[in-house]
Amino acid sequence: MSTQLALEIRDLSLSYGVVRAVEDVNLNIEQGRLVGIIGPNGAGKSTLIKAIAGAKDPDHGTIRIVGETGRAGRRKLTYVPQRGAVDWDFPISAEGVVRQGRFGGLGLLRRFGKADRRAVQDALDAVAMTSLKDRQIGELSGGQQQRVFLARALAQGGEVFLMDEPFAGVDAATEKAIMAVLRELRDAGKTVLVVHHDLVTVADYFDEIVLLNRTTVAHGPTSRVFTPENMRATYGGHLAIFDAQSQIEAVE
Repeated sequence: MSTQLALEIRDLSLSYGVVRAVEDVNLNIEQGRLVGIIGPNGAGKSTLIKAIAGAKDPDHGTIRIVGETGRAGRRKLTYVPQRGAVDWDFPISAEGVVRQGRFGGLGLLRRFGKADRRAVQDALDAVAMTSLKDRQIGELSGGQQQRVFLARALAQGGEVFLMDEPFAGVDAATEKAIMAVLRELRDAGKTVLVVHHDLVTVADYFDEIVLLNRTTVAHGPTSRVFTPENMRATYGGHLAIFDAQSQIEAVE
């Protein structure tokens, strides 16, 4: 396998009980790419991300992250879950959340060093949350909470970043700020996978897309894959309508 691949998935299937959520997914994703994972509700997008992150065991298939499987591979990635999966009442500050991103690299005594403190500060600065670092996370707006969890991912580092619906429930300014950070990661050679639902922004946001409806419908450069035919195949009963600017809206 080429070491230039950030992610290689072979014959991956996942189930919840007797219900098959993802079936026979195969993907090769190169390093330094910003990738959107697109599909209807219930298509298995979040399940796929959880499997890559090691939070969901596959029925069968293999996942390689920068050439490694299992725990060795997962050390090279950072996972940002949906906001709904977080306990926002937990008594921790925004800075405390970001500091958690450094825990995996600490020794047994878990003592922060100068490099750790700098990484936390740089991450807060990158998402414009330094002035609110002492706020309890439940006191922050939805957009601010998402910025904090992105900052935690930045502090953690890694080669592959997994983002599950990072733009859900955030304001336009936060979405713009998040995209700027994701592009900077891509430009630095990192690979970013984003579960995304807003079809209008797909063409502007992603280098390539994975169209998923339990299995891989199509994958490749956005300019080639984001077509009416592929969108109809992905969304089934939905009709994808492209306007003159190649943007789309989904209608029942």
